[in-house]
Amino acid sequence: MLLVVLSVTTGLVEAVLLALIAAMAAALAQGDSTIAISIGPATFDESRTVTFVIAIALALLRAGLQVVLAYVPAQLSAKLLADLRGQLFTAFTNSSWAVKANQRDGTFQTLMTQHVTNVSTAVISLGTGVTAAIMFTVMVIGAFVQSPVAAAVLTVAAFGLFFALRPLSRRLRRYAKQLSTEAMQFTETVQEIVTVAEETEVFGATSTYTDKFHDQVEAVRRPHARTRFLAGALPAMYQSIALLMLVVALIAMSVVGVGQLASLAAVILMLIRALTYGQQIQSTLTAIDERVPYMNRIVEQLRQYRENPQQDGPTDVDQIDRLEVSDITFAYRPGVDVLHGVTFGLGRGEAIGIVGPSGAGKSSIVQLLLRLREPAGGAVLANGRDVRELTRSSWQQRVAYVPQTSQLIWGTVRDNIRFYRDELDDDQVERAARRAHIHDDIVALPQGYDTVIGQRVSAVSGGQRQRICMARALAGEPEVLILDEPTSALDVRSEELVQQSLQAIKADTILILVAHRLSTLAVCDRIVVMVDGKVSAVGTQDDLVDHSDFFREVTEITQRQTVQG
Repeated sequence: MLLVVLSVTTGLVEAVLLALIAAMAAALAQGDSTIAISIGPATFDESRTVTFVIAIALALLRAGLQVVLAYVPAQLSAKLLADLRGQLFTAFTNSSWAVKANQRDGTFQTLMTQHVTNVSTAVISLGTGVTAAIMFTVMVIGAFVQSPVAAAVLTVAAFGLFFALRPLSRRLRRYAKQLSTEAMQFTETVQEIVTVAEETEVFGATSTYTDKFHDQVEAVRRPHARTRFLAGALPAMYQSIALLMLVVALIAMSVVGVGQLASLAAVILMLIRALTYGQQIQSTLTAIDERVPYMNRIVEQLRQYRENPQQDGPTDVDQIDRLEVSDITFAYRPGVDVLHGVTFGLGRGEAIGIVGPSGAGKSSIVQLLLRLREPAGGAVLANGRDVRELTRSSWQQRVAYVPQTSQLIWGTVRDNIRFYRDELDDDQVERAARRAHIHDDIVALPQGYDTVIGQRVSAVSGGQRQRICMARALAGEPEVLILDEPTSALDVRSEELVQQSLQAIKADTILILVAHRLSTLAVCDRIVVMVDGKVSAVGTQDDLVDHSDFFREVTEITQRQTVQG
């Protein structure tokens, strides 16, 4: 609304200013001491001095209005940039893990950067287009007042030219859509290059590796060249044809006739300005056509995030004393179950291990226990209640997880252990580090707990990273602790320290460990053996040696390795 009001005001000011300029030019050419100003049927006679002062004032007023007209779209663009990023962040954060897990690395980053930037830029183009359309209308009306024939010729030709160029604009939109898709894939490729940089350094950048990258670059280059060509060619074509239309309009004026030199000059100036604004309209439409695919992709992604929210329940959980997996079935794809009727349970002060060959369903069970995914059948029960009836926030406060792959954020060691939980004070952070047997290692770092670390920072070793992540899990004093291969990156001494930590917290915690190494399972009271998505056996290590073929085989292999070692 503000843009419309400002544009109308600016257009009127410019139209009057152009009429004044034309009148001053005619008076100077004829040597008149007074200037006759004609604005439609109204005519005024003023001295040169007064007319010059009015013209200067109008020029300054127009300059001020143009500054505001530039400021408003810039603010709208900046607000949209912030709002869209906020909406995407909120929608992504609140969406289900199934949606997040199905996205390639780099997809969300591209949406938050390239796509949002393109949409915010389109807002500036839209603001420019609104202003140009109103100014074009005002100039045409002004010219119509001076010469109806010329204005009519110009208006009809302008609209005819606009519709004649629409097929090229639609082609631009198709190329822009292709560019959006290829740019997304290119970002994902770059993300993958960064992720496997270490492996590439080891195995070498083979021709297949480099050719894949260059093919992706070429896939982006082609639609980029086409969009840039059409984005530049369309306004240039419009401008050239518009100048031809101006000549035709002047021919029409010469045939019909214009009574005064000032009127002729005013009409010419207004038609030239109208053509300029017409070109801006065409450029705006071209820019928006180019960015529509980015808008559509953001809308589609927001819709997908919002239509797949995290599952939440209405009831808070005060304390978790018993956790059960009851007759669970689960599938990543409909009709292809990876878990079949899985059932086991444990209570506070108990530890249970989950073992099995690769693909047996261990990670799927972990995701269900963490409420990252929902079972197709059966239920995960806390104190006998389906966890889907519990609020996610209360569940997150009581359940912690130590993943197999330790993920660090760029920040201090203290920041990594606290992990955005501002309610945890420094004493709790240090206490968690002691329980994870990483405190002494942290103190030995150059800045202690204030040492900056990250995924690629070499300040900490792999084993230290894993124990920092264990401290992160312990910092909130969870009631349920789930660990996925918690000692896979540890040496024998560090593993023994972690075992001591687990033994100490076990008394007041529900402890679930997924492991391949039997030494990791020493703290467990019982072990669940998973084979082909089913519970093959449940019992102590001694029981399973007698009753589980898989566990017996693993035990024999471990004993042979120990003897050979």
